[in-house]
Amino acid sequence: MRITEWLTPSNPCRQYNDNEQLFNALKSLNNAAILCVQTKAMPSAHKLVQQYRLAPESVDELVNESTLIFLRKISDGSYQFQGHAPSSYLVEIMKRVALMMTRKKQHNHEALEDHHDLHDPDIEAHKRQQESADLVRQFLGQMGEPCAGVIRLHHIEGYPDDEVVRQGWTRYTTTDSLKIKRSDCMKKLIQIAQQWKITNHT
Repeated sequence: MRITEWLTPSNPCRQYNDNEQLFNALKSLNNAAILCVQTKAMPSAHKLVQQYRLAPESVDELVNESTLIFLRKISDGSYQFQGHAPSSYLVEIMKRVALMMTRKKQHNHEALEDHHDLHDPDIEAHKRQQESADLVRQFLGQMGEPCAGVIRLHHIEGYPDDEVVRQGWTRYTTTDSLKIKRSDCMKKLIQIAQQWKITNHT
């Protein structure tokens, strides 16, 4: 989701008067708030991709993966507002995700176990939990189509949006509509992961 490609002309951050208001909007998974914090963090994402010598197109993956983790940590209370800009939290997550992307690249496309464990609040835990692959498949199965396909094509199989549209692999005929749908699907995925956590830890 390259935010700069599909932002509306108006500044998505304009409606937020301060960092706390933005943080609270992120807690409710507000689309404009997500766009705002991603836009603010985008320059850092480009720098990290260069620093870790990742492919230029990895910027999208880095921002998406980090945002998913960030929103989950806000929702489960791991992150509380402490006066800092929400984008600063996101950038810190991006640093760790970029490092993990580098390690994953060195292991020559290992299996799905290398993807982030969506239910564990510790960002490092997914490396130690082999069952995460089955868990991700379970979440995608619960989501159904088109969300399962939209997320799988981008986050797991790594296809760029223009390729997905060109090949007609989803019902979405423009990259803009595909990105907007994926944003909605990410929120649904977070909710499923949260429900899994509640069900399995009570």
